Amino acid sequence: MKTFRQNLHIWLEEQKDLSENIEIKEVFDNVQKYIKSKEKDEEHMVNASYQKGYYDGEMKRGFKPEHYKQTYKIHELFKNILKKQ
Repeated sequence: MKTFRQNLHIWLEEQKDLSENIEIKEVFDNVQKYIKSKEKDEEHMVNASYQKGYYDGEMKRGFKPEHYKQTYKIHELFKNILKKQ
């Protein structure tokens, strides 16, 4: 199973191979370097998620169906609440 970062890298390689413009290839290279620099962040996020799930399992906590929204998209919830007022 590949991560989003790995799949994005593969897709950029394919797009780079299809392109003949040197400037576009350089942009793809820069994007790939930036994505590679975020590997440690991704590693930390995956390990933290695993650890959180492990501790929740040990403490017999229930399943959180919208964990992503509640953890990473909380600003969207606040935006929607403010729009309604």
